[in-house]
Amino acid sequence: MTSVVLQQVTSKFARRNAGRTLDKPIALKYLQRHLSPEEFQEIESICTEGKVYVWGSKSERVHQYEKMPPRQTLVLFRRSSTVYKCGVIFEWVFNPGLAEYLWGFDNYDETWSLVFFLKGLIDLSVPAWEINKLIDRKPADNWQGLTAVTSPKADKVIEFVTLKLKERSNKSLYPGAPSSSAPSS
Repeated sequence: MTSVVLQQVTSKFARRNAGRTLDKPIALKYLQRHLSPEEFQEIESICTEGKVYVWGSKSERVHQYEKMPPRQTLVLFRRSSTVYKCGVIFEWVFNPGLAEYLWGFDNYDETWSLVFFLKGLIDLSVPAWEINKLIDRKPADNWQGLTAVTSPKADKVIEFVTLKLKERSNKSLYPGAPSSSAPSS
């Protein structure tokens, strides 16, 4: 099952968090003490350059995580009315300690403890209404909270984003895979 995650990055906390772990990757050495040896080894085996992009969501969104299988989930990051980045989740963990270390707390003393790791991010510039149209949402839908969309709608979005990237620079959504590759089911 492939899926697409819709993530708005507009609030002051989201923008701050993006500046820490999404706009640039974080060195793995800073994460090691917050992960189990098994988790760290898995991440290190994929991120051979020693850095990883990280994002998180609040624990209230845990019901979305069952629809976000690692290596089969494309995340679209949106600012205002534009999808500006995308990446594929290769691992995720529930880790309040790591979330506190990376991002601290919001005004409600909550952190983003559902943490996911992305191998590379690709800059994108796609009007959000185009994605909304593909998944049968209203053109002005703002994607509040983290939302996972599954196949067959997700497949349409992945195909669309892949085409946009191919048109732009022949980049692949899945590092190491041909441009036409999509997540395996």
